Amino acid sequence: MLFLLMLLVGTTPADTVQLTLNKAIDYGLKHNPEIQQLQIDAKKIGLKVNDAIAAYYPSLSMGGYFAYLSDVPVLDFGGTPIPMGQHENYSVSISLNQVLFAWGKLYDAYKIAGIQSEIAELKLKRKEQEIRYAITDVFYGLLVLEKMVHVSKKSLSELEKHKEAVVKRYRAGLVPQYEVLRSGSQTANMKQQLIKMENAQNLSKEGFKLLLGMDLDLEFTIKGALETREETYDIDELTNEAMNNRIELRNMKNFERIAEIARDIARKIILPAIVAGATYERKKPFSFGGDDWGSNLTFNVGFQFNIFSGFKTRYQYEQALLILREAELANENLTKAIQVEVKQAFLNLGAAKEGITAAGENVDLAEKAFSIIEKRYSNGLVSNLEYLDTQLSQIQAETGYLSALKNYYSARAALYKAIGKTSYEGQDD
Repeated sequence: MLFLLMLLVGTTPADTVQLTLNKAIDYGLKHNPEIQQLQIDAKKIGLKVNDAIAAYYPSLSMGGYFAYLSDVPVLDFGGTPIPMGQHENYSVSISLNQVLFAWGKLYDAYKIAGIQSEIAELKLKRKEQEIRYAITDVFYGLLVLEKMVHVSKKSLSELEKHKEAVVKRYRAGLVPQYEVLRSGSQTANMKQQLIKMENAQNLSKEGFKLLLGMDLDLEFTIKGALETREETYDIDELTNEAMNNRIELRNMKNFERIAEIARDIARKIILPAIVAGATYERKKPFSFGGDDWGSNLTFNVGFQFNIFSGFKTRYQYEQALLILREAELANENLTKAIQVEVKQAFLNLGAAKEGITAAGENVDLAEKAFSIIEKRYSNGLVSNLEYLDTQLSQIQAETGYLSALKNYYSARAALYKAIGKTSYEGQDD
């Protein structure tokens, strides 16, 4: 991966990077925009854990004011005027407050923050798995498209040569004109197919750049082999592996844990919290009738108790119970959905393997048939129509085999995604 990153840093838009499957996955895991966004989200949620820890610490605040009284009341005490204050008043204070006991509500909030952070990390991990499978799927799709473009170019070249041969035979009076027209039509159709294949290849490359998070001006080539692997799977083992590996199930359990803690918090809301505090104040005037600075220190211990809030606490508790039940049902439904997903992926992979076998046999038969027709046509024993039909069958057989390979790799990636495997076996190095 280090080699790839050094190579990408040193490239210009005109350079071309060669990607194997492993290098493409490494690059995508580092630069994919969805992964980068979830990484930021995970860090943001991780900060909430620190925020919950901060509730354990005392709060320290500072305040102050200046007040000017234009008219100070005066008390006449036995003929002696006594001012009831001063024109200029100053005060500076520092207050310290600490929750001493809250029935575990602070700890519950800390646990929720920790679980939320774990959920975010697991979501990131699952997204990395999904990107890995998506890159694998598109990578092999590009390999198949390259082969299809190659087959189309080869077929077009053969059709053009055949067209030239038909034209020569027509000029020699050996075939009618409609065979020349038919050969030209077949060649034109193949040109259109080649254009579509090349356009699909270019579009897939641009989509692959977006998936990898690659600069759109950067060009790349891919290197890999299209081959099947001898693999035997058991549906029960796959299902058990999915139950153990799927991150969604682990996160659903985390949601249940949060709902249970939220229920406990709702139950504890009615309980009083014991708090303590201290305040240091320095002010002027400090004493009644004086004009000097002075200070005092006050300590206090008390409790906060919510006597009545319009049955809000009761509703919050009932809501927490419903949320918990909702999470339990969601977990049950998700478990069933994953089991169905694994079974579908298993069946699709089996069908894809059978499709490759059938498509391979079809290619062998089509090649043999075309070889026979080609010899017979050169000897004038079959018509141009038979020749073109047989050649078209061969082209379709080759294209069908490549499509079957693409289905196989897509089905294999879908199975790995369904069972939640982190690594993808058989990656090209």
